Amino acid sequence: MPRRARVILATYDRPRLLRLALRAWGRQTVLDIALTVADDGSGPETAACVAEMARGSPFPIEHVRHERRGFRKAAILNEAVRRAQGEPLLLFTDGDCAPPATFLERHLDAHTTRSLAVGGAWMLSEEASASLTCADVDAGRHERLGTLGQRWKQLERAWKSHYGLWLRRSRRPKAGGANLGIDRALFEAVNGFDETFVGYGLEDSDLRDRVMASVPRPRVRILYGRNDTVHLWHPPSPTAGQGLNRAYYATERPVRCLHGLVDERPASKRAGRSPAVPQGVASR
Repeated sequence: MPRRARVILATYDRPRLLRLALRAWGRQTVLDIALTVADDGSGPETAACVAEMARGSPFPIEHVRHERRGFRKAAILNEAVRRAQGEPLLLFTDGDCAPPATFLERHLDAHTTRSLAVGGAWMLSEEASASLTCADVDAGRHERLGTLGQRWKQLERAWKSHYGLWLRRSRRPKAGGANLGIDRALFEAVNGFDETFVGYGLEDSDLRDRVMASVPRPRVRILYGRNDTVHLWHPPSPTAGQGLNRAYYATERPVRCLHGLVDERPASKRAGRSPAVPQGVASR
């Protein structure tokens, strides 16, 4: 029987941060979930980390991985959804984010039919991230590491998102892949993430754009400043800042993408999709 939510963590070769993130998920106030680690081609250390954390987990943890062929986050997120069990809420985040204990509970409270919930992330410094231990996360000390400036920044984003929604401005609400909850039926209606996005950036903004253009208009929940996650420091992606997807993002994209959860492109334009391999399932 499906759980109340499917949490999907995107990761690539950051097993230490992933372990901290999974420890944070294990202390949520609501545990009626299933969790998938969506692996964009990591090495064996990530598989070992997931297997270790799955043993004794209070909820099922699955590991879905595809072959490493560059940054293909959109593709592995879609594959994680394909292999899920029909949970009504999809909650996307990253394997370098350690959420506070009430994070899932607040996303569940925000979820309704055709809903989109967006929230923020506090960006920890390199020093704070390096010193954070599993014991710190178990004790909830990571929840107190956000600075006052970061908290104000999330409140500013909340205000801009509310204001932009009221004026029906494009590119509002602001959406990021570290903290994004969406009704599964709505995600399926727009055909999920557009796998045309290869390389760092804009796949989450594209999903937001298409969801906001769908009819009827989705029910938007702004969680900035009220339900933020904690982003652990790491070096940027090699393709960050290169703008690899800007040209495609600037085109007129259909609400229901063609190269998404279901590949609806003409047969002549389809490339062979490298299947994702489930790396193991564990539950208690």
